[in-house]
Parts: sequence; structure tokens; C-alpha cells
Amino acid sequence: MKINVFICSEDVLYCEKLVNYFNSHYYDKFQWNVYTDSSYLPQIFRTDAADLILVGGEMQVQMQELDGRWTEGHLWAYLTEEAGGQEEGRQYIEKYRRADRIYRDLLDLYAKKEHVHYENLSIVSGKTSFLAFVSAGGGTGASTLACAAAKAYCRMEKVLYFNLENLGSCGLCFTGEEKPGLDELVYAIKSRRNTLELKIESSVSRDESGVYYFKECENPMDLQTVSPDDMKELLKAIEASKTYDKVVIDLGNGIHDREVAVLSMANRIVMVAEQGEPAEQKLQRYLEYMQTVEETKQVDIISKIQIYFNKTLKSACLPEQVSQVRIGGAFPLIENGDFAGIVNKLADMELLQGMR
Repeated sequence: MKINVFICSEDVLYCEKLVNYFNSHYYDKFQWNVYTDSSYLPQIFRTDAADLILVGGEMQVQMQELDGRWTEGHLWAYLTEEAGGQEEGRQYIEKYRRADRIYRDLLDLYAKKEHVHYENLSIVSGKTSFLAFVSAGGGTGASTLACAAAKAYCRMEKVLYFNLENLGSCGLCFTGEEKPGLDELVYAIKSRRNTLELKIESSVSRDESGVYYFKECENPMDLQTVSPDDMKELLKAIEASKTYDKVVIDLGNGIHDREVAVLSMANRIVMVAEQGEPAEQKLQRYLEYMQTVEETKQVDIISKIQIYFNKTLKSACLPEQVSQVRIGGAFPLIENGDFAGIVNKLADMELLQGMR
């Protein structure tokens, strides 16, 4: 499905460059219709074919002369050179900025449409692989390894890092242009306006390493309102977009229904543990709990788990398996460096490739 955009502006050169760029880079997303004379405005606003209408800022006087009934029900915005001096209640898109930002502005504007109809895509696209990182107890380094894996995999694939910890923060490791992030996704899910796929694309940020990620919710309580079914819907929408090769999901040590829903949909699960009697007891109890979950909810989780030990000494002796779950390997203790530095060191280790 293509978004049908009508653009009316006297800036012929700008329209030509904009349309040429979008036809080259987003040919499957938009259908463009260009008009360069304000006399076409009544015709544009009377058509039912337009999904979005862009009007040059130089035509504000002509827009004020239009019958207000014609503009009702249309999604439209002014194309302006500067952000200042805008009329309250109107939508504005800055002309001279990076094309990918204009692209996201258009998606965000279109996401306001009440009824968006998507093609009925298969739940399993075959393109996107979901890899969940979990911990049987706090402080094992599951988040550290998840971030490292995302940075390692993005060298060869398009990777999305998805932090679902209750108090998670992406800013410790990933820095990119500020996007709404999970706040917008939670709103899209709760509003039931069928705009989730568009919100995913307009809300994602990109780190300089190449990893894509969603900024955490401003208020951690907002994430708590997302139900297991909501989470399944979100993961299905990410997969249906066929945008990412791999999605790295950081679950922390959550064992509630929402986390179980994610684990049941993941292709592989990395269980991060430490050595020592307390940690080993927590790991055993976690696996026993998941065994019960499988039996009661009729889902497959245990068979997808692979255990990796973290912060181990070179002399440590590892078991081959724990409760019939295979041990994938062990990461050494890295004592010097901040969080981002440790993540980068881990990202260079070949052991991460075994998780793929």
C-alpha cells in the first residue's frame, strides 16, 4: 500500500528534488502528485484520493480563502523554510532538512489518520530473527551482553535493540537523534488506530554504530500498561515491516506474563548467569519456573534457551548443561572501563557469534 501525497507549491525546483529523492529511496511507500499553481488547491482538497496534502508556505493566503469545509477531514501540512512564526493548531514540515527526517515527519503525520488499512501479512516473514536476553537474577550482565550483541551483529545485519526492562535506559550505550521512542509505540497500541507500523518507523533512533533502538518511556509506569497481547502485537508489527534482520530484546530478569509472551515468540533465548552458589540456585529456580509456565500456558521456551556465564575467571570450570539446557560459553570479567567501553570490548569477542 502506497501513501498518496498531493503537493502544491510554487517552488518547482524543490518539488522536483523532493519527489526524485523519494522515488529513488522510498518508491514503495509514496505516490506523488505535484501541482505548482495555487488555483489547484480547491481541486486538491475536494478529492478523496489524497492521503496527505502538502501546501507551500507561500500559499497561506490562498488557503485562508478556501471554504473551511473542504479542508475538514484531510491530513495536510504547510511546507515552510523555518520552524518559527507558525500558526497554532496547524501542521508544519520544514523543507530544508535531511530527507530521512522529512520522511519520518510524513509518516508521523499520516499516523494521525484514524483508519489505515494494511495488507494482511503473514506473522512469520522469514526475514526477522528475535533474540531475547534474560537473567535469572539482577546484576549478571544480561543488558551488557544484549547491547554488545546488537553492536556486533549490526556490522553485517540491520539490527534493532529493544529494551523492555522496567527501568531500562538506552542512553548508557546508544546515542542518536532524539525520537519519541517507546512513548509513541505505547500510545499507538493503546489508541487502537491501526498506525503501529508507521509509528515504529517514525519513532526509532539510530546509534552511530548502526544499531537502531527505541528510546525508553519517559515514565516507567507507561511500559507497565502494555499487556502480553499488546506486546505480541508490537513484535508482529516489527516483523511484518520486514525492516530488520535481527531484533535484540533486553528483558532483564522479568518473569511476568509480558516477558513470557516475548520469550514464547523469540527465536532464541540467551540466559545470562554468574557462577557461585546463590547465582546457580537462582538459575535453577528460574528454569523450574519456566518449565511450569510451559506446561500451564502450552508455550515453547526451554528448548530455545542457551546459557552463557558472565564475569568468569579463566580458571573457572563450567558444566556442560544445567537442567538439560546447554551451556553456550563464558565471558570473562572485565574490570576496567565504563559501561560503554565494556560493551565495545565484548562486541569484539567471537563468542557472541555463537548466539546468532
